[in-house]
Amino acid sequence: MNVYTGDELSKISKLKDTNDKLEEFFDQKKSEWGLSVSPLFESLKLDINLNNSKIIMETQSYSLSFRQRINEEISSFLNRRSRQDVKLKRLRQDKFIFYATGFPIKTNQGEKSILIDAHVSEEQRNVEIIENYIEFLRQLNKNLESLQYTIKNIIELFNILK
Repeated sequence: MNVYTGDELSKISKLKDTNDKLEEFFDQKKSEWGLSVSPLFESLKLDINLNNSKIIMETQSYSLSFRQRINEEISSFLNRRSRQDVKLKRLRQDKFIFYATGFPIKTNQGEKSILIDAHVSEEQRNVEIIENYIEFLRQLNKNLESLQYTIKNIIELFNILK
């Protein structure tokens, strides 16, 4: 017995393709962030002296700028994840009603959960892909915060050396 209609199979296939493209997009975004942020951390390898103070100050301003952009992206993707959560909950509800009232085989709650999870797996994957990217951005934001703290300490050292 096939529990998926042709229309459902088509929707699941399209969503799988969308999720694959979304993963590629986020992988590309992660690479871009890595290329943008890596030079900032390289500046910490410079000798700590007054001649390099301009580079250190630029690193601090870039770090602050990147953190702002990251926070905006986090906010944007949190909104997207929220919309996907609502869509997922509605789909779960629809499938529960189907399995409780319209499915020809009597099932218990555990079996209904297994069947529903299978139906909504690609929707759930979409939410998880977005959550993974949000977590990446949060970790990057923490790294930049640590960088700023380190720069603050370097500036204090400059002040002592003067």
